[in-house]
Amino acid sequence: MRRLALAVLAGPFAFARGAPAKAGLLIFFVALLTVITQIGGLVLWLCVPACAWLNNRLGDRNSALRHGACLGLSAAAYLGASVATIPLAGAFGRAPLDCGLTDAATYGPRTIWTCLLNRHYATLPARQALQKVSAELSADFKGPWVTYLDAGFPFFDWFPMFPHISHGDGRKIDLALVHIYDAVTPSPIGYWGFVQPRPGDPQPCDGREGWLRWNMAWLQPLLPEIELDVRRTAALLGALAQDREVRRILIEPHLQRRLGVDYPGIRFQGCRAARHDDHIHVEFAAK
Repeated sequence: MRRLALAVLAGPFAFARGAPAKAGLLIFFVALLTVITQIGGLVLWLCVPACAWLNNRLGDRNSALRHGACLGLSAAAYLGASVATIPLAGAFGRAPLDCGLTDAATYGPRTIWTCLLNRHYATLPARQALQKVSAELSADFKGPWVTYLDAGFPFFDWFPMFPHISHGDGRKIDLALVHIYDAVTPSPIGYWGFVQPRPGDPQPCDGREGWLRWNMAWLQPLLPEIELDVRRTAALLGALAQDREVRRILIEPHLQRRLGVDYPGIRFQGCRAARHDDHIHVEFAAK
């Protein structure tokens, strides 16, 4: 029992002497999964001794079988931990957003990976406000089409969500711009498929962009051209701006002009942050 406890505590560091390259690779993946999913790094850490035990049980069988068994064990443990996270997140004032898996859903993620990576948690007021707005718009426009990108992690207000500089407190949700094919966006993850400004549009960051304002110029020619649905995007922006639970909305000035929506809560995020003409950043009221 003591040996097992020590193995669990050591995690990847158990390989530091005999297989330093393997230990380094495992530590890298622990850090990566922590950054991307919050809980994935801990799950992998705990799975390392279980995988070592499984490899010993399989003995001299081929390495593909041993690695496959370890991968399957880790994936099952991660999915189990993600399911267990749902009730635990309630203690931190978080709840999962709808993953769009039922016909009753009035909104959903751009990609199911958002839910699988546990990036779909928000405070209860934020979730309720999004549900209300999406239900109203779904009724007005006959069908669900409100799509979110990233929300927050299930635990801790201080835990950062890469690559965002906010989203730590569960009160921020990024929504996709609406295009003519509903949940389809130029980019498969929703981000970085920008609506480019037209000649004469306001461009306050022209020539003075900060290093966090990624233009992703190399990516734009690779993305399909999908027309922005101005009417529904404007309706979404207006409905959010008028909701009492919404504190502020960040969007590019040229896009706000094109949509013709003007409310006090709609603001420009500045030139030292990511572009906001590929999504709508919505900040909800405090808990």
